[in-house]
Amino acid sequence: KQWYQRRVAITAGDEKAKHTKSIPQTKCIWDLCIQATERAKLNFKGGVDVKGPFLRPSMIFPGAVQDSANKSVESTLFVAGAKSSCKTSIILRFLDRDEQPKATTALEYTFGRRTKNNSMLKDVAHVWELGGGIALSNLIEVPITRQCIKMLSVVIVVDLSKPETIWTTLESLLNSVKHRVKKVIAELKTECPSDANMLVADCLARYGGDHPDKDVVDLIPAPLTIIGSKYDEFQNFDP
Repeated sequence: KQWYQRRVAITAGDEKAKHTKSIPQTKCIWDLCIQATERAKLNFKGGVDVKGPFLRPSMIFPGAVQDSANKSVESTLFVAGAKSSCKTSIILRFLDRDEQPKATTALEYTFGRRTKNNSMLKDVAHVWELGGGIALSNLIEVPITRQCIKMLSVVIVVDLSKPETIWTTLESLLNSVKHRVKKVIAELKTECPSDANMLVADCLARYGGDHPDKDVVDLIPAPLTIIGSKYDEFQNFDP
């Protein structure tokens, strides 16, 4: 629980007395995410990644830290997950769009643009959403290609209100993403070995080159985030 101070003004006749009371307040998961995002904006100035304890843009788009003010950046975000797990709502929130979410048919594409400060250049985020849960996972090869692999990020959404589907969704999509990413990197090695080796090296660096489990884990050479949706329903479940 977080504690905050609230001033309560009490009027008594012509005099006003102010008292300070400590009121307990519990922040929901979305409040914490917003707080982390705002903190990340402060830690990312002028294309320089300032280290801090909170989530930073470079964790989602690692290549962005190599960007300069004189260059546009194109990033690709691939979102997949369980059926009706609020994937579209998350994308609309990410793009800051006030729209009514609609059911996703197969594989859908949208994009977002951001103008750089004091510049005519714009950064572009290509956003792909896979509908149908795990049934259409073979369509992963469309958004994950050699052209975008260096600036690719993957998000997998699981439905916390249906715990029985979490493991199946994660296992299937993780395997599909891992297989596709490794296949693309293998193809990239034939064209540009240095870029392929750099992707693998960056992945290991994020995990930790001195991590005791580095030799036994099977890393996915692309930033991947797992989101649990519908926590408001999950929190009311019986233990």
